[in-house]
Amino acid sequence: MSGRFAIFVLALSGAACSAKPGGTYPGASVVLISIDTLRADRLGLYGYEGGRTPNIDKLGREGLVFEDVSSQVPLTLPAHASMFTGLLPPRHEVRDNIGFRLKESHRTLAERFKAAGLATGGAVSAYVLRSQTGIARGFDVYDDALILDARDESMGALQRDGGVAVASLLRFVEAQEEKRFFAFLHLYEPHSPWSPPEPYRDLKSPYDGDVAYADELVGRFLDGLRARGLLDRAIVALTSDHGEGLGDHGEQEHGLLLYREAVHVPLVLRLPDRAGAGARVAGAVAQVDMAATLLDLSSVPFDGMDGVSLRSALSSGRASPRTVYSETLYPRYHFGWSELYAASDGRFRFIRAPTPELYDLGKDPGEKQNLAAGRPQAAASMDAWLGRVTRAVAVPEAVDTQTRERLAALGYVGASTAPLGAAADLADPKDQIASYEALRKGLALRAGGRDAEAVEQLRKVVMDNPLMIDAWETLGLSLISLGREKEGITALDRAIKLDPLRAEPHMALAKLYALGGKMTAAVGHAEIAAQKEPGKSFELLAQIMMDRKREGDAVTFARRSIAADPERSMSLFILGTVAREHGRCEEALLSFQKAAGAIERAQGSVVRSLHFQTGDCLARLGREREAEEKFLAEIKALPRSIEGRVGLATLYRSQGRDAEATAALVGLVAGNPSPTAEEYWAVVRTFAVLGDDQAARTSATVARGLFPADPRFR
Repeated sequence: MSGRFAIFVLALSGAACSAKPGGTYPGASVVLISIDTLRADRLGLYGYEGGRTPNIDKLGREGLVFEDVSSQVPLTLPAHASMFTGLLPPRHEVRDNIGFRLKESHRTLAERFKAAGLATGGAVSAYVLRSQTGIARGFDVYDDALILDARDESMGALQRDGGVAVASLLRFVEAQEEKRFFAFLHLYEPHSPWSPPEPYRDLKSPYDGDVAYADELVGRFLDGLRARGLLDRAIVALTSDHGEGLGDHGEQEHGLLLYREAVHVPLVLRLPDRAGAGARVAGAVAQVDMAATLLDLSSVPFDGMDGVSLRSALSSGRASPRTVYSETLYPRYHFGWSELYAASDGRFRFIRAPTPELYDLGKDPGEKQNLAAGRPQAAASMDAWLGRVTRAVAVPEAVDTQTRERLAALGYVGASTAPLGAAADLADPKDQIASYEALRKGLALRAGGRDAEAVEQLRKVVMDNPLMIDAWETLGLSLISLGREKEGITALDRAIKLDPLRAEPHMALAKLYALGGKMTAAVGHAEIAAQKEPGKSFELLAQIMMDRKREGDAVTFARRSIAADPERSMSLFILGTVAREHGRCEEALLSFQKAAGAIERAQGSVVRSLHFQTGDCLARLGREREAEEKFLAEIKALPRSIEGRVGLATLYRSQGRDAEATAALVGLVAGNPSPTAEEYWAVVRTFAVLGDDQAARTSATVARGLFPADPRFR
């Protein structure tokens, strides 16, 4: 018996032994796994031979595989909004990753399952699905904890290894004991930039390697359920939010175009006791059907949804005929190009664009031959259907710079928004794909620290697209990083001419002019930026004033920053610093506590010397145990913190803990492969101040050998 035939027989025998699907499972728990940016045609169960996905393929053999599922939008947040609410984007009104939040009036899967008595837990792997977007509503536990560092807003700081999310969600599952639950797992591995771990770097492409690692994580999670005896008692769904271009129509990633590679997603449904194992379900299915189907299988009401339950298709093997909707407003919001809408009925696929497109998927699954001109009636019919579904392009809400920067760090090209112009005569995104990819390459070079190459690339972009604001802005920042300030200012000025109130170039110029001592120009640009970004712009001015030793002005701008945005942690820190320097420790502590709370809520990094200054105030107020905790926290976060170690050593010496004081202080240079003169001087000076002259002389002798030209150690 051949291997392929043996697998076929095993699949048939598995299906024959399992129960017939189509019923409901009111006693089952529900698990939803979403693998970000996963093309259906890159999985073995959809016929792909170039990857390595044994766990997902096994899940397909143990469950039912839907052959033709379309995402509603090739962007993470709006796609998950459709997945969770069962509503099309025009109804749930989340049209982009930025500038939108899921409204409380739209009930989510988690809210419905919670109302039905299930415990609800989720674990996500990227900033795009942070709880502040509204996507976390209804979850008892929603783990979106990411380690963000204001000094390194790299992609790695804005997503996390899916293994962390898997472990977190398994802990939630374990805690439920015998209680039914709804568990949501989000994995981000296939999203760019692709960087698979070592075992998967030998595959056809880095994308396939990341898909393979995601598959490993799926297996890890399912094994955890199986080990707890839960897998065969649960409804398990595995899908994706959208696909990936991979160059099929010129787009390497996703969001700009609406071809099948960007919206055809997998859907595997494993039922309790493997009911219907090995079956395939044909027919056009929509992402919005996910919520209705899971709720229906669980005997929970799914009223008010655009999506339909697929329960009857589980037994018939075919979904009812229908037309499925997709959209992308990304090109309109971020580049001022035309939005795109698509309608698919399983055979024909129509894309509404400045140049309309119609494809016969049966004969042309790769969407290479546009039939719109030759089949005008079919195109007109599907265009009319889209006209009944679509709604006016909504204006995004104002979004702070920090959010835009974090999304840009995750690879979202055009993370800032373009002014919404009139709908007439907008460029067709497919005609702009070369410019888009050129910009994407330039932004990636800048993000990777390759500024010289970024400048060369972006010069070409602005030459061909002089109205592309992102390109001018990034070109200016790269030139400034290279020390070519005059050219950088010219580029930023061009961005400002295109959008006079755009905050980012004004803030960049404010920083540059402040460093050059041109305070009038710096303040002027920051004041303009404050019209759109008052919290961050006034905070920048407060920092500039602190650097210039103008405390009164720093306090004024810090207060204006906080008035606009109470969560501006650096502004709160500045207020605390000034209060501490003037001996007002109770006032300082209040500001420091607020700053720490804002950092924690934003999942940000510790501000340098925040713990130290808090500890110093606590020590002055006689709260020595709390002070010690803060000094230790400063050292843990920043092991080479001079302030933290000096503060701790001083506290220990005041308590008679001389040995611990010496260890804390010497720890600044001991074991340090490259101690600085400033660090040694801090050790020498502090020992002298504390009255330990012998230790001061010993440290000075060592320092003199390392820094013979430094007069402080003579």
